Amino acid sequence: MRPFTDQLMNSQEYRGSRVQVGHEEGSSGDRWSMFIGGDTIVESGFDEQPFGESLRRRMRNADLTVVNLEGAVEGTGDPLTKSGAIKETTERTPTVLADAGIDAVTLANNHAMDLGADGLLETISMLEDADIGICGAGSDAEAALKPHREMVSSGSTEVALFGLCEREFGVADASEPGTAWINHPNARRRVEATSEEVDVTVVFPHGGIEYVPFPPIGRRRSIRRFVDAGADVVAGHHPHVAQGWERMDSTPVFYSLGNFLFEQTKRPSTRKGLALEVTFHGDTPIEVELIPIAFANGKVREMADDADASELLRHIHRLGRLTADDLEPHWQEVADKVFLQRYANWLREVGGGDPIKRLANPGDHLRNGGLWDPSRRESELLILLNLVRNESHRAVIETALELRTGIITDHRTSATVEQTRSLLEETEDRPITDPPSKSRLRLEALFDRIAGSVPERPLRTADKKT
Repeated sequence: MRPFTDQLMNSQEYRGSRVQVGHEEGSSGDRWSMFIGGDTIVESGFDEQPFGESLRRRMRNADLTVVNLEGAVEGTGDPLTKSGAIKETTERTPTVLADAGIDAVTLANNHAMDLGADGLLETISMLEDADIGICGAGSDAEAALKPHREMVSSGSTEVALFGLCEREFGVADASEPGTAWINHPNARRRVEATSEEVDVTVVFPHGGIEYVPFPPIGRRRSIRRFVDAGADVVAGHHPHVAQGWERMDSTPVFYSLGNFLFEQTKRPSTRKGLALEVTFHGDTPIEVELIPIAFANGKVREMADDADASELLRHIHRLGRLTADDLEPHWQEVADKVFLQRYANWLREVGGGDPIKRLANPGDHLRNGGLWDPSRRESELLILLNLVRNESHRAVIETALELRTGIITDHRTSATVEQTRSLLEETEDRPITDPPSKSRLRLEALFDRIAGSVPERPLRTADKKT
């Protein structure tokens, strides 16, 4: 299978909100539709009905509506030992989702287990009581990998939904509850076997790097393998911002839809995202409508401003062309800059490079094994654990270090560097800067020492301002 070509992506048809992905000729069955939204959490301060009128109408009218529920219901369990924030969704979540017409959710994400096994299992029970289907999590790995199946189009078409996530805290194993790991040995086999039993197979992969415009190369490779295994539609999330898309044969692949109903007050770029409405003819996806959305004041709505909506669509199609045909240099630049912006600080902290902490706790650095004492440095050890075992975190570190040591070919050009930085500054909500060279840092340190050793000269009367 090959991704979309520039010739097709550059056509006028693929600059707008509706994109054709298949042809009705040769397909059989009735027409039906599926609505897909990204990261979703219902907070207590949100609007009583947190979906805008036109968006809610789409969700209720679709034959099948699915979102990614990014957290356990509050009060259902105790916080998990992990790095990163603990996310909860309000106890009225099942009612709010059901009232909006949501038929199923994927729980394969890095927050579904934030309230532990009890929180996950109780959340699943509450959703099922509200007649909302579940995929991507369960009582053990086998249950987590089990798809949710649903009949649509007056019972003539069976759809299977798979939720899969990268490895973070809370992945299910052979005997413990948790989420479905995308690289579990049985994951692709289950998709392939199920695709032969049902009419339509949809995969929701959760992963990648937050607040960046491109997926890691390994993530794109992994997702394409699920298309080879039989996925008819792929819709990813986790970066909290919309990324590009491509088509493999008749399968549309969206790497990140961004946030749906999800508030991040310190990240303005996450307030806009993408929802999808996929039209099928029987078992064939025919058309995808890209729906620009925006979150404000506790409510998510379709974008009201046509200019803003058109700009977001142009942005997504541009990212799609680059992701399908020119990802490597752009990913290299993303990895290098994000490594400097975030990962270098995390690794410095984990390795005891924080000068303030070294002064406050010199024993950690002098005592054999002090840096690795969990009773004193549990949070640092948890950060390191997540960085080394999560696929996308590891991809950033490996790519940046390989580039900086020269052991891989640097495919970046001045044009791709400029282009990537411009795109990255939009999603990062902060400037992307190059650190000063080592020689400059040494020179500045020398000047600081010299300046600090020379006492200030008292101002003479003639020097004082009047």
